[in-house]
Amino acid sequence: MKNKSSVKVGLALGSGSARGMSHIGVIKALEAMGIKADIVAGCSVGSMVGASYATNNLSHLEEWALSMNESKVRSFLSLNFNASGFINSMKLKKLFEHAIGLESLKFKDMDRPFGAVATDLSTGKEVWLNEGSVHDALWSSMAFPGLFPSVKHGNKWLVDGGLVNPVPVSLCRAMGAEKVIAVNLNADIINSYKAVSDEDEEDDSLPEDPLADQDDAGLWDKTKAGFEKAVKLISADGSKVKEPKGIDVISNSIHIMSSHLTRSRLAGEPPDVLLQPRLTDVGLLELHKSKGCIEEGKKSVERMSEEIKFRIFGE
Repeated sequence: MKNKSSVKVGLALGSGSARGMSHIGVIKALEAMGIKADIVAGCSVGSMVGASYATNNLSHLEEWALSMNESKVRSFLSLNFNASGFINSMKLKKLFEHAIGLESLKFKDMDRPFGAVATDLSTGKEVWLNEGSVHDALWSSMAFPGLFPSVKHGNKWLVDGGLVNPVPVSLCRAMGAEKVIAVNLNADIINSYKAVSDEDEEDDSLPEDPLADQDDAGLWDKTKAGFEKAVKLISADGSKVKEPKGIDVISNSIHIMSSHLTRSRLAGEPPDVLLQPRLTDVGLLELHKSKGCIEEGKKSVERMSEEIKFRIFGE
């Protein structure tokens, strides 16, 4: 299916961890309007979704995302509390590769131009990846500090592109896009955490998984307890105000920085259309909420359908 518009349309998919599954809904809703991106650029999880789209494997990724439950998400946590990160990245890589077949894929073999953004850990400079191995580019772009290990690329160590360019509008334009539709997943991240008392907070324990046996459940309890003990904050004044878990502190701190950086970069490099799904209640690793994320992605397009038609088609 070709665009109704004669101009080259670029799609810039932003960073946002589990929130990134909303990109799937955005893409499906845009295609329903007759908009199929000619050029795709992604940052972090946006690069993963973008790569699946650029290889016509989006349906496989969606199927994988919808199959996720809390038990499967738990299996990604690692007891290896060292510099390589808290996530079992090898297991996650195998799942993604099985879902969208990226292991041996080269950029030149993709169905449309695609690029990913990463950050040079030594210089802090932005790195655009659109040649060679797609696999290496994606894991460089997704190397979230503290969770995934950094990736050696040539003589550089690369980490998550969200540290420098969370919504890669500039990369889209550099690759030849005349109109750019950008998706910012972190517009509401700053309001997503509120202080609550222990007495007022509902039980935040994970629901029982009927597929997990007693041994698995026991292992998860031990893993969770050890993980939280390793990274939790201790209240300085002894108050009973519930503090966020350490992993939330790490991820949300980075997302807050990304949110402010995104606003600054979008002001200097504005897209033609900016979509901002409402994802306040979706946390870092909550892939089990993929169905809701995908639906909200669709709604974010539907809410702006008339403006999108005007900006892209001139209607």
